[in-house]
Amino acid sequence: MKYFFNSLLSKAYWRYIFSLNGIKSILAIYGFIWLIIESLDFFNVYTRDQYANYAFFIFILIATLISIVLKRPIKSILVQLKGHDFNLEVRIADLFDVSGATVISSNTIFEADVASGKISVNSLQGQFTAKYFTGNQNELIEDINKELKAIDGNAPYPMGTTIPIHTHGKTFYFTAMAVLGENGNASSTVTDIKNALDGLWKYVRNSGELQELAVPIIGTGRGRIKTTRKKMIALIAESFVKESINNKFTEKLIITVRPEDAENFGINLYDIKDHLNHVLK
Repeated sequence: MKYFFNSLLSKAYWRYIFSLNGIKSILAIYGFIWLIIESLDFFNVYTRDQYANYAFFIFILIATLISIVLKRPIKSILVQLKGHDFNLEVRIADLFDVSGATVISSNTIFEADVASGKISVNSLQGQFTAKYFTGNQNELIEDINKELKAIDGNAPYPMGTTIPIHTHGKTFYFTAMAVLGENGNASSTVTDIKNALDGLWKYVRNSGELQELAVPIIGTGRGRIKTTRKKMIALIAESFVKESINNKFTEKLIITVRPEDAENFGINLYDIKDHLNHVLK
């Protein structure tokens, strides 16, 4: 409910309502109303001589209100991909509340020590540790090291290296998509993210189950990539669709947007959907 009212008060929402697409929607509704009025006039139910001088403004106002109701703030959009049996959803939600398998962004050495500050408690990996391995991060570190032993090579691992962590009845895919600096700060590039996604899809296709897969808007937070969340969503979506056309590995990909990010960065899902429909043609 808070997101709904904050969206109504945001500049981003009203920019969308009165954007080119928004105005097209208003004019389409206005045209439909005018068609009804013309039909009423033809059948002498409501004739032209009864029209008020300001009827045009009334109809435009009604069309605008209807458009606002139809495009009220929402928390989820589904992008239908014609000719394919997989779907893409963008959802404003806590990543950990989404069912199915979940992607956790990690680093190329799979450092997981939150207690000593090597991994920030506010990072996605830090939040995961606090939620599922509270007070027992050593168990998580042991699980990570166990999975890494099955991988050829040594740290640092290539971008896209993925290992599964099974806990609380769920599967989490830890994927290398950032480099840890000497001061513990993570950093990524757009190329890193593309390579990480390629590696993730390949791993899930070869070793995962055909279940829903949830992924956050990677790289825009601790990864420090100077790319808007809208563009990063499109990048993830394009990578997913490209791989799925050749090799299906999930029925649905859910790209999650943190509620705080949706509010702080003025994310409008209608705008996101229009953008995805354009780039995924």
